[in-house]
Formats: sequence, structure tokens, C-alpha cells
Amino acid sequence: MSKQKNMNIDQLLKAEGQKTVDKMLVWVLAFALAVIPLLTRTAIFEFQAPLITGTSLDSGVKAEVYTYYKFIWLIIVVIVISCLFLYKMIAKAYEIPKSYIHIPLAIMFVFLLASGLFADYKTLSMFGQYNRHEGTITYIGYLVLFFVAANILYNEKSIKTLVYALTPLLLANAFLGLAYFFGYDVLKNAFFRGILLPAGLTEESIGAGAYFNSTINNPNYVSGIAGVLTVLFLTKAVFAKVFRQRVFDLVLAAVAFAMLLASLSTSGFVTFVVLLPFIVVAIFFSGKRKQASVTLISGLVLFSLIFVGMYSYNSKVWDESIGFFVGKSKNRIEEKTAASFGWKELYEAHTPFAVNKVYAANESSDEFQEFQLPPAQWSAGTGRVYIWSETLKLIEKRPLLGYGMDTYPYYFPQDDPNKNSGINNANTIVDKPHNMYLNLAYGAGFIALAAFLVLIVRYLWYGIRTFKERINTEESALFMSIFLGLCAYLVQGMFNDSIIGTAFIFWIFLGVGVSMLRKKVEG
Repeated sequence: MSKQKNMNIDQLLKAEGQKTVDKMLVWVLAFALAVIPLLTRTAIFEFQAPLITGTSLDSGVKAEVYTYYKFIWLIIVVIVISCLFLYKMIAKAYEIPKSYIHIPLAIMFVFLLASGLFADYKTLSMFGQYNRHEGTITYIGYLVLFFVAANILYNEKSIKTLVYALTPLLLANAFLGLAYFFGYDVLKNAFFRGILLPAGLTEESIGAGAYFNSTINNPNYVSGIAGVLTVLFLTKAVFAKVFRQRVFDLVLAAVAFAMLLASLSTSGFVTFVVLLPFIVVAIFFSGKRKQASVTLISGLVLFSLIFVGMYSYNSKVWDESIGFFVGKSKNRIEEKTAASFGWKELYEAHTPFAVNKVYAANESSDEFQEFQLPPAQWSAGTGRVYIWSETLKLIEKRPLLGYGMDTYPYYFPQDDPNKNSGINNANTIVDKPHNMYLNLAYGAGFIALAAFLVLIVRYLWYGIRTFKERINTEESALFMSIFLGLCAYLVQGMFNDSIIGTAFIFWIFLGVGVSMLRKKVEG
């Protein structure tokens, strides 16, 4: 208020004009959060591969379900908000404030762009794999979203708009995941087939045993984002002032937790367990500890009831959650015999359509039969430790600019016999490092990763310092919810890759968090 009193008429008009543009930017970002994760439809296009491998990595006509339309609309959104932000700067005289984000952001931009321009496979590194679309262009889009989001002045209403814009992602994927978990095949439904199959593409395109259980590429990623949403909405419920709001947020948190369990993947549950103590610490510094504690306990009781119900239907729920910490269920389905129960496809399939699958596709090859391979088994983390070790070797060879974003399967030693003892099958194609930090270092180099870590560590440092403040306002409660949600994303990123369907959510809310921190500092 004191700043506004010192403004002249022209400055007040410009400030009001900036607020108007900010409202428009918030609604565009909300549109992206609500719509882009749901865009799932088969796209048929020609793909030019850089190598001849004799596998599905080669050139040819590809069918892609999960990322093509997300990529198109992400670029549209980036262009729209860029134009709006330029309008805000030029027509409304917005001055970009000094911030700690500028230097690491500029370094990331330069090295991402350089990695794409100097990559051996430039087109691939710019646009990404045909079924991922996470090349340099996409990453630069993430940075633009982050920068613009960090330069918006938010009020409580606009922040809530962005948070609840995640509801369609949550409800749609919870429905699909739970339907699949309880044995309902949505592909038998004409409505869903109509969404997935464009005109002219017949049902014969759907392979035997195909399924559709999310709008996100893989159950691992579903688990990861479900862990983030569980933490976000549970924290929001814990600190909500109004009883009706607490109940609504608890319901959303419970739906997210059910979605997490239905994915039958561990990363989301581990993320939730890691962040739970931080929610407790935040409660200690809250203005209403008793109310917050009761809400948290209520949430945990609700989660327990959901867990018991789903475990009674399928004991593998235990294996992929509590079993990670205390041991597998006696009735578990062994990993080596998973294929006979249909669970292997749940872990490994990259698309519900049996058309040129890349991720963990078992390509037949007679060459390996000529050799005595190591015993077939999994390394720690369902093969992740083996993949991470090989990724580090690749990074050591090109630490400065990396190999170009999303070129991973063409440099990974796919003919390494040790894959048999690392990922249980020497013929499996490895197309990503299963770690978003290693993925950035591989694609754009160690300096780009270091810049990202500086960006994150500084945000976390400033955010942790706010823990000592009383959480007694709606805005401080929203800040804590977003802060812990972002922490959850960073934790699950240790086990999962960045994907276009969820990564842009992280970058938008990271920008929101930076803006809220700036507002706290400036008073």
C-alpha cells in the first residue's frame, strides 16, 4: 500500500494495466495445466532416425499416442504467453526485477541451445524422440513458462486457480488407473476408442493385450505425479482455514493417493513418505497446530482405508508401497514371472497400441544366442542402478555440452551383454536414464545441470527459511502447499525422467513459487 501511495497517476495506470495482463497470463497458464496433460490421441507421422539399428528406433511411419499433441499445444501456449509478456513489458512498461534466477536461467538456456546446435543428430535433439518430444525446443519452452510465471504478481484467487487447474489431470488419470486396476478395459468403450483412434484408423491398430490406463506415458510417471498431487492437496487441506475447503482438499488428496496405488509403481509412494515429515514440521510452525494435526491424521486414516481396500483386491499394492521399506508380500507376483500375469506389460509398455514401441520393447535378436550371457536378473531399483552407471559413463565422455536432448537410445550401449544382468533382458532397448537430473546432464552437459541445481537449491533455501514463519494466512498456506509439492516433484525425479506431460507443471509452479517468495521479501 505504501508503494501505491507514492505512485503518480501514470504509474498507477501502468500498474493496473500490468495486473490486467497478469490475469490473462494466469488464465493461459491455467488452460495449459488443465488441458495439456489430457491430450491423448494417436498421431501417425514419418520419423527419420539417425541410425539403422534393425529395431523400432529406425526410420519409418510411427504411431504416437501420448506426446505429439501435448508438444504442439505446449508450443502454442509458450508463444501466446511470450506475446502477452512482451505486451506487458512494452505497452504496460513492466520492468523485470532483479532476481537470483536470471544467471542460472541464462546459463541453462545457452547450454541447452548449444547442445542442440552442436549435437551430432541436430533434428532429433531439437524435437526429441518421436514418442517423447522432449528435445531442446521443449526444454526452452519450459524455461519460458518458468520465467513468465516468475514475473506475474499473484493474489490468492489466481494461485488457487492454478492449483485447481490440476484437477482434470487428477480426476481423469485416477479414473483410468482405477478402472484398469479393477479390471475394466476402457478400450472396449466406443467413446474412448473414438478419442484415441482418429478417423481412418481401425481397431486392428490396437494390439492384443493393449490397454489404456492413463493420459501419461508410463505407470512410473503416473506414480510420480500422483505422489506430487497427494503432497500438494494434503498440505493444502492441512492448512486450509475453512472446514469445507479442508474436506474438499482432503478428498482430492485421497483420490491422488488411490491413483498412486493403482499405478503399481513405487516412486510416488516413496516420494510421499519422504515429504510426510516435512508436512509435520510445517504443522509445528503453523498458527493452528491442533486443527492442522487433526486434518493430517484424518487424511492418513483415509489413506489407510484406501490402502486396505486396494490391497485386499491385489496384494501387489503392498509390494509397490510399504513393501519397498519392510519387504515384499508373501503373496507377491515375482518379477521374473510377471509376464505370465500381464504385469510386465504394465511396467514396460510405452503406448497401448502395438505399433513401433520403444520403451523396454523386447526386440528379437539371434546374435545374443551365440554368446554365454550373464544370468538374467534385475539390478537394484528394477534396473535403474545399471542404467544410471552406464549414463554416468556417457556423461564423462561429453561433460560440457552433452549429446543433445532426447538422443539417449542412440548412444546407450544397446549391445552390452551386461544388460541381461542389469535389466533382466539383453534385448531390451533402453531409451531414457530414469533420472531427470542425469537426463539433463546427458543431454545438455554438466554445466546445465549445475545451473539447474543452483536454481533449485536457492529456491529451496529461501523456502525453508519461511518454515519459521507462522502459517496463519491463506497465502502462506498456499505457498507451503506449492513449496512441498515442488519438493515432491524433485524427489520423484530421482527415479523418473522428465516427460512433457508433467514437467511443464513443475516449471510453471516453480515460477509461481519464485514470485511468491519475492513478494514475501519485498513485503
